Amino acid sequence: MNNIFNIQKVCGFYVSSIHLVTKILPYINRQIEENANVITFLEYNLKDNIETILEKMIINDITKNNILKIEWQSTNIFKMSSIYKKLKMNFNSDNINILISGTNKYINQINIIIENFINKNNKKFQNKKITIINLYEVTEFNNDIKDILDEHSFILNTSGIKSIGEVFDGYEKKSINY
Repeated sequence: MNNIFNIQKVCGFYVSSIHLVTKILPYINRQIEENANVITFLEYNLKDNIETILEKMIINDITKNNILKIEWQSTNIFKMSSIYKKLKMNFNSDNINILISGTNKYINQINIIIENFINKNNKKFQNKKITIINLYEVTEFNNDIKDILDEHSFILNTSGIKSIGEVFDGYEKKSINY
């Protein structure tokens, strides 16, 4: 991606949709309180789980309603025009969080679409802080975790965004030799 943007790539891992929801809701809550915009691209529908967990959370009604306004239904990867439309409609904030969850293949395809969208509209996004959070379903891959970590700068867990080294002791990013 072009270096003129302030883009932060974050990864996270989950074992079930309930685990995913409990992991991301504290982060989403903080982002909404900071007036950040949250865009979702989900391979699987999370709406019912979001509603169930929100009922048990102690947060103010305004924040709860703002969380419920986020699109928690699955996004069809093959409807490119609807993905671009969703991106256009939601890039009206200076602080943008893009949550992508699903299989490695789904996440990679959505990231390519987002990268193309940002590069085609680069002048509109130069002064924006964009956080792309790729949330991987762990049952889908085995040894790819090191490669996934190497593609990201940070990791999301229940306490927020952390450096990968804080979460995985001894982790060293693969160096690239040219």
